[in-house]
Amino acid sequence: MPTLETLDRLAQATNLDPGWLGFGLSSSGTPQITITPGFDSDALIADLLAILSGPTGVLDDLYKYLDPVSAHEWRNLLRQPDFGSVIAAFPMTEVLELLAAAIDTHDPCDIVGLGCGTAEREVTLIRKLRARQRRDLRLILLDISVSLLGSAVQSSNEFSRTHAVPVLALLGDFHSLPEYCHLLTGDGPRRRVLTMFGYTFSNLDNEVQFLRRSMSWVNHDDLLILDVPAAATVSSDATEIARKDRTLSRKRGGDWHSAAFQFLTGPLRRNLQHVDECRIHTELDQSSCVIPGSYAIVHKAIVKFKTGEEKRFVIGYSKRYVLDKLAKHLEHEGWRLVQGLHYGPNQDALVAVFQRHDPRPKRGRRPKKNEG
Repeated sequence: MPTLETLDRLAQATNLDPGWLGFGLSSSGTPQITITPGFDSDALIADLLAILSGPTGVLDDLYKYLDPVSAHEWRNLLRQPDFGSVIAAFPMTEVLELLAAAIDTHDPCDIVGLGCGTAEREVTLIRKLRARQRRDLRLILLDISVSLLGSAVQSSNEFSRTHAVPVLALLGDFHSLPEYCHLLTGDGPRRRVLTMFGYTFSNLDNEVQFLRRSMSWVNHDDLLILDVPAAATVSSDATEIARKDRTLSRKRGGDWHSAAFQFLTGPLRRNLQHVDECRIHTELDQSSCVIPGSYAIVHKAIVKFKTGEEKRFVIGYSKRYVLDKLAKHLEHEGWRLVQGLHYGPNQDALVAVFQRHDPRPKRGRRPKKNEG
């Protein structure tokens, strides 16, 4: 599959529409969803069923989004007042100012939404950049859910047509980015703003390994926007965390808990038979977090069957972060903090803009003069 730069150059050489040449669509048509190389949703579903056949296991979030019903339940969860108030408070203007200061007006720029969902924030961001007279912009959307990505394409369609901004929608798993990053890197110099909105980064099993393995292709000076939950306290005391964190202290309303139960248990309810009862309990996890100051909220399900059998699964995993400790750790991974902002009614959400740089080499013992 050619890169967007190659398509542009071929289109200029042949006097053809680049959208038609690359994707069978004219620039005035609806953006098309392209399946990334190696993506196999059927194999992922087989993996899910294999996990559910055992007595215990961990259900990664990607298994939820593969299911259109789970994607629908995720949208219902976002409509709950708790989430709705946080989404409405997102500091888009401040983020835009940071990007405007970091990227020259004439630099070609791509907004790349990783795990974009329905892409409301990505579309808003590029719309506001376009309003500031930035011309050479492109929007690249990547998600594993065909249902959510379809909605993202629809929401970006009108903007794409009216502002002549190319949109490329990719169906795939961002853990496999190195296998198709050539679609994003291109032939010519472009600045990239990679976004992970909606707490996507905090749901990763190991976010440091993700940066090392799946984001190693990112260029120097490219930007990364992380939208994550903030730690309820800087203390590492488990009692204080349990008291202050709203998920652990049960300070959320019944509607929220009902919507969260529907979303988290979806793969269990729809793929296990003869279930008699499914219960969720939530735990604090401080031992598996690799970034200092962070802790995780783990949701576990106990499934009881009419036969008397019982199975246990981890069905949800989300971390919370302390900004300065997150920034210090990512600095050593090659990502320098530009600025971080707390937001939301309770200041329990955090958006941080990082810039790619070459990390300093680790200090080691200097060899003696007589050492070869």
